Amino acid sequence: MDTAKETLNKVLHPYYPRDAHLPHYVASTLNINEAFITLGSAITVTMIISAVLISQAQKKLTCKDKYIVVWMLVCAGIHMVLEGYFAFNHKNLAGMQTVMADLWREYSHSDSRYMTSDPFTVIMEGITALVDGSFAIVTAYGVLTDSPIRYPAQLITSLMQLYGNILYMGINLMEGFRYTNPHPFYFYGYFVSMNAIWMVVPTYLIFDACKNIYRGMLIAKRAAIVKKAN
Repeated sequence: MDTAKETLNKVLHPYYPRDAHLPHYVASTLNINEAFITLGSAITVTMIISAVLISQAQKKLTCKDKYIVVWMLVCAGIHMVLEGYFAFNHKNLAGMQTVMADLWREYSHSDSRYMTSDPFTVIMEGITALVDGSFAIVTAYGVLTDSPIRYPAQLITSLMQLYGNILYMGINLMEGFRYTNPHPFYFYGYFVSMNAIWMVVPTYLIFDACKNIYRGMLIAKRAAIVKKAN
């Protein structure tokens, strides 16, 4: 009888693998449209705040720098608030009745490790929330104030985002995507498309930061040579 009850508890959820043990799972109160509207609204507010900060920047920013400020502040919000919420509440997340839990329950169709307190996912998201989020804010501050800290912070943030995402996606790949709902909407729409953003943008920003750090070091080296010659 107990064995039958345990088996029933394992499958009373919509996630993959179907035998994932989630006895504390409860259904979300938000439907998919409400989840997207909630997340989209939070991102929109962050973008508005970014626009206000950009308008008060110490110098006129290029379009690229404006996009970087918006990207970094949106990243900081996602990392520190959404991912931080997961890292802090991962043990009870599947059974919590909050908007944040509903958002994670929806995304977990693409990766059930967020529902099962997978050790790698918990540690990765904890580091992301604390370190990546903090450096994203420093990067945005560096751009807005024209501070030299901008490119080192941009490099650290983007490198950590790219490295973490490669590990995150790579482990699921090597395990045959067993944590992902195979339906194309969840596999391509959630797991592939959403995570591709965190591969493409950080790669570009890593290149941009390295190029500018190299250029700065080259200028400093040439200035030192000229100073020594005089």
